[in-house]
Amino acid sequence: MKSVLSKAQAFFWAEGVPRTYTTNCSVWDDHLIRDNGYVYFDDIDYTQQDVAVWDALNHINRILDKLMSCGKEAALADKALLEDINGALDYWYDNDFKNPNWWYNQIGLVNALSAVTIMLIDVLTPQRLTRSAEIIQRGSVAGCPAILQWTGANLIWGIRDTIYHALIIGDRDLLLQASRRMADEIYIAEGGNEGIKPDMSFYQHGPILYSCGYGRSFTRETAQLIAILSGSDFAIPTEKVRLFEQFVLEGQRYMMRGRYVDYQTIGREIARPGAVSAAPFADALKVLGETAECSRFDELEAYYQALTTGNDTFAGTKYFPYSYFLSHNTPGFRISVKGYHTHYKGTEWGLRENRLGYNLNYGSVMTMMADGDEYFNINPVFDYAAVPGTTAPKWDETRLWEKSVGDWKSEAGSNNDCGGYTDGQRGVLYMRLEHDGISGYKAFFPFEDGMICLGCRLEGLEPLYTTVDQTFAKNGIFAKREIAGGESVINGGFRYMNLSAVPMTAEAKSVTGTWQKNSPVESDAPVTADIFMVQIDHSTVDSYAYAVLSRDADASLIASVVNTEAEQSVTFTDGKKIAVLRDEEGSRIVTTAE
Repeated sequence: MKSVLSKAQAFFWAEGVPRTYTTNCSVWDDHLIRDNGYVYFDDIDYTQQDVAVWDALNHINRILDKLMSCGKEAALADKALLEDINGALDYWYDNDFKNPNWWYNQIGLVNALSAVTIMLIDVLTPQRLTRSAEIIQRGSVAGCPAILQWTGANLIWGIRDTIYHALIIGDRDLLLQASRRMADEIYIAEGGNEGIKPDMSFYQHGPILYSCGYGRSFTRETAQLIAILSGSDFAIPTEKVRLFEQFVLEGQRYMMRGRYVDYQTIGREIARPGAVSAAPFADALKVLGETAECSRFDELEAYYQALTTGNDTFAGTKYFPYSYFLSHNTPGFRISVKGYHTHYKGTEWGLRENRLGYNLNYGSVMTMMADGDEYFNINPVFDYAAVPGTTAPKWDETRLWEKSVGDWKSEAGSNNDCGGYTDGQRGVLYMRLEHDGISGYKAFFPFEDGMICLGCRLEGLEPLYTTVDQTFAKNGIFAKREIAGGESVINGGFRYMNLSAVPMTAEAKSVTGTWQKNSPVESDAPVTADIFMVQIDHSTVDSYAYAVLSRDADASLIASVVNTEAEQSVTFTDGKKIAVLRDEEGSRIVTTAE
């Protein structure tokens, strides 16, 4: 166990614990209060009981940040600092602060306190070690056996804290039990079960694509625990490590570009600043690349370099049938699109997060990434009624908010008319739109230069708009203008070309908003940015055909398109045709080389 403890200590001193915010430990001296042996901070509201952001936890996080900012040698040699930390720990022990949200009591707090305890395990008194262990046990299998029944990221959080608890109290049997349960969770989750799916996508909270939300935590924590346990009697079996490696390289690799992840893969976390950062994946890849049980080291290294340098040349097109998700990657860009099915839920809202995300819940949502940062922290200035790729009314924020009333809510599609195919470079995702009185047929065809997007029979009770894209304006602002058939407009790394007689409109303007609009716990400080938007007005037309191309590409590879209910297809100049055909027997994909 000693080698595992040493690895855990080294990890905490170098990395701390992952969380969505830091506590700015530079204010340590400005707010520290010494009171009869206790230490606390006058800028923390210890009575606050918000279930989304718990202010009191900053007390423990601030200790952790202070230790990390000092470094191991300096911190352990600073007697005055250690005395203050002891006083801060005693203040927490004696008050035993709790939050109404179980997650904080059993996961968030336990993780942070475990880190502090393990970092200081050689200098804390036996009494303080015991008191830390008593609190940490609440998030350990030893104190909460129900953890063994958890799944996905929640399970890994519980196992992580059990491992730390075992190291603190020196319990080999508990450590072995945790290691074995962790290995069991690295498996193929069939049907509606949460976790790694057969197509290497990831479910959490039901059939929701969470590969870069809960899946991000699952990967970072699992990778670190695999590394900490590697080479010991508690190591994860090699075949399980190889499956985990496969999940990372054949699943999550397709869901990001450069330093940023696809916003469609993070669920309600879209409401948080920095949520599309891929940095936690870089942390995971770094340790996997140094873990003997792994085998695909060249691929892991290439992936790591893409995440850390931003120079991402990954290529590959994959359809994920369990998540109805198509990811098209080339050295120059990445485009993805999401489908719609009764077996699948588009997103969720909970803890008051993502309350404007109603339209994210449905199919045909698209993500277009060339630089990778096209949507990074766009949320305050984002029009949630105009999600890229979707066809929807121009609902205002009040209407969207009302449609997501309730907590931990998500909705599945209302039909099964959705499917996809790829040959590794070209392919299609098709779906039948059917919700809120809106109906129609859509198909998306990836190819070398971009993606061709077709829609027909689009109807609804209110005037409908298809949003081609909504992203940061990278080429300056301009007044709204019409994009006629055959014409295009450029923004950043993409060219948006109209392939039909139905006009598109494009504009780039300054927009101001706040993070708070989609999550009341976030900042209400105004944020202003220039936003580029391309849309199609369906008040007089019920169809569209356009292509999202790499900036310097044209439509020369496209020979023809068919856009009817019976057939949505693309024929390329090399003779290959990809078609979605519909008749009384249903929808099917047909490919031919003419």
